Amino acid sequence: MKFRIIISLSLLFLIYLFGIFVSINNVNQTTATLNRLLNLHKISDLRASLVHRVMRVNSDLYTVHTPYSQSLDRIVDNVDALTSLAAACTSCHHRPETLADLEQVGLLIEDFKKALSFYITTSADSRRLERLKHDASQVGETLLLQVESMAREASLGVERVSAQAFSEIQRSKNALLVLVALAGLFGLLIAVFLARSITRPTRALVAATRRIAAGEYGFALETVYREEFGELARHFNAMSLSLKNSYARLEGEVEERRQAERALRASEERYALAARGANDGLWDWDLLGNSIYFSPRWKSMLGYDEPDIGTDPNDWFRLVHPDDRQGLEAKIAFHLEGTVAHIESEQRLRHRDGTWRWTLTRGVAVRDENDRPYRLAGSQTDITERKKTEEQLVHDAFHDALTGLPNRALFANRVEHALLTAQRRPGFLFAVLFLDLDRFKFINDSLGHFTGDQLLIAVGRRLAEFIRPSDTVARLGGDEFGILLEDIHGLDEAVAIARRIQKDLPRPFMLDGHEVFTSASIGIALSSRGYEQPGQLLRDADLAMYHAKARGKARYEIFDKSMHDHSLAHLQLENDLRRAIERQEFHLCYQPVIESATGKLSGFEALIRWRHPTRGLILPSDFIPLAEDIGLLPTIGLWVLGEACRRLGQWRSLGGAALFLAVSVNLSGREFTPALVETIRKMLSEHQLPPDSLRLEITERTLMGDPQTSGALLAELKSLGVGLQIDDFGTGYSSLSYLPHFPIDTLKIDRSFISGIDHNRDNYEIVRTILALAQNLNLKAVGEGVETQAELEKLQDLGCGYVQGNLFHPALDAATAEQLIRRQSLVP
Repeated sequence: MKFRIIISLSLLFLIYLFGIFVSINNVNQTTATLNRLLNLHKISDLRASLVHRVMRVNSDLYTVHTPYSQSLDRIVDNVDALTSLAAACTSCHHRPETLADLEQVGLLIEDFKKALSFYITTSADSRRLERLKHDASQVGETLLLQVESMAREASLGVERVSAQAFSEIQRSKNALLVLVALAGLFGLLIAVFLARSITRPTRALVAATRRIAAGEYGFALETVYREEFGELARHFNAMSLSLKNSYARLEGEVEERRQAERALRASEERYALAARGANDGLWDWDLLGNSIYFSPRWKSMLGYDEPDIGTDPNDWFRLVHPDDRQGLEAKIAFHLEGTVAHIESEQRLRHRDGTWRWTLTRGVAVRDENDRPYRLAGSQTDITERKKTEEQLVHDAFHDALTGLPNRALFANRVEHALLTAQRRPGFLFAVLFLDLDRFKFINDSLGHFTGDQLLIAVGRRLAEFIRPSDTVARLGGDEFGILLEDIHGLDEAVAIARRIQKDLPRPFMLDGHEVFTSASIGIALSSRGYEQPGQLLRDADLAMYHAKARGKARYEIFDKSMHDHSLAHLQLENDLRRAIERQEFHLCYQPVIESATGKLSGFEALIRWRHPTRGLILPSDFIPLAEDIGLLPTIGLWVLGEACRRLGQWRSLGGAALFLAVSVNLSGREFTPALVETIRKMLSEHQLPPDSLRLEITERTLMGDPQTSGALLAELKSLGVGLQIDDFGTGYSSLSYLPHFPIDTLKIDRSFISGIDHNRDNYEIVRTILALAQNLNLKAVGEGVETQAELEKLQDLGCGYVQGNLFHPALDAATAEQLIRRQSLVP
């Protein structure tokens, strides 16, 4: 805008300069015209004066003694002046005609002067004078005519020049008027342009400020202007946007402050309500004035009224238990020093009734700009009941809920304490006894869990009678108990306690109207073996207890290193057994079953063997019990069943008499479940076996565990068409009453009865009875473990239809069994 104003004013100034130049030029021209007109008038006056003089001279020629010389001088002067003016005239006398007339006039005047001179100087001859007068008069007339003619022409020139001068003056006037009008109009246009250039953005700016003043923050001007107003618009828009943002922030801050004020009011209300209704007492300590405020609740929780406790901090500390005061003061000091972020301390305070109440004190300091504390405030909570609960929880955590005796955790802690004492005191000796009640499960199942729990409580009390007050009796879990005998003189003291338990524990317990008897198997571990961890003593005492159970129960065993070695070997064997199937270390051997009358091969009994990578061949008696303990027996049994069916299918593919072979597979109690039926059905279908080619051997112990369930399951298996055999008949529970109801095909006589049948009368009678029973029930019989010809002959005499044993063939691998099949020409 600045440049527009400068340019506009400069144009206006140039226009006015141009007008001044034109005005000066017109004035100069008008002045020259007027000067020329003035000269013309002077020339006209001189001409008139010349005419007058010439006429005067001519008139004086006829007058006596007229001063001709003086008149002639005036005529000459007039002519000279006229000549000078004519020479300077620019209007008419510059023409050649006028110049010639002037020259002619000059010549005439010269002639007139001469004529007069002659006339004046001649006086002798009148005739001559007359002639000279006449000549002078003629010259004067001619001069007068010439001057009059010039005067007329000069008059006409004056009129013409006057008209021209007035015309030029009028034209200059008009030009000046037009110039003034144009200059004024242009100035007005410039003024309007400048006014619009200034007022339009100014009005837009004023309108924008009004809209912003009305609250329309962020309103923006159009940035169509250049220079200052464009820059002003951009700055205004930036200011408007900034104002909008600032207003938004201001609104946010105002809203936050309102919310903070509302929250503060709500907090103050909550604080007031909390202070009136909370169970906590409040305190506020002015550190500079060393005065402290205690809320009414703070005082009432200790049984005091409002005036009973003042503002002295010592009124507080005097109530703190002497054992807790130093800790409270230290925590306050640490917080004031900035070592800890806040105060949190548990201490006992004396109640007005003299009892001690547990309280929890929390607090925090308020600091000035130099980080110096000047105020300390906090709360106090009565935690007496919580402390009692914690003590009860601690007691429950380390004591058995049923018997009230220490539990395994506390027992291990006390054993650890005894170990530390032994490390500090050479010669300090202690022992751990690990007890397990014999036949507790039977008692629990027979009389119920309530009676079983009462028995455990009674056993715990009786065991406590056998030890000193410094010793510990603990219930370690289930029916297991531990005894810690501290500071004994030797192993004999521990053995004496074990013997006393063996003697007195079996005395009857009267429980819920029942007389209950029990005994315990005891393992003893002595600290002299250099133990470092309590778990090691418990482990070895537990291991010795298991050895006592394995050797007949109701006895004690003292731990020695061989037990640990045996346990490690047993654990290693267990680990190897878990990997044996995936490593394909199991294989089946097949012991032939022979028809005793003809000696022909009737079938095979599948027997599992374990080819251990380091121990070699392991018989079932060495790993089957372990597999049953660790829950692997169902998996192993399923593998045996599948492998036997697969092998039998291969043999049947030989054709001929091999189609009539059967394979017997032993089942454990873990396998004898309803799922077995579906498993057998799938395997028979998979290997395309007739059902009667598979015979399942089940022990009496398995069948008699639950005779009704066993009978139903046997019926389902029988419906499949498989053969069912009772293995080791006569060695387990008596099954004679259920035998007619079981769909059994065959009785297998255990080798313990077959052995020595030719000379052992008892075995002979047992075998004879079993065979008679089988014949009466229309059952087949198989004699196991036939080792001698005499044993075979006795069995043949008694009518035993089938036999197996080393007399015929030991257990054979699959290839040898197949060769036996071919050799006996059971196939073409």
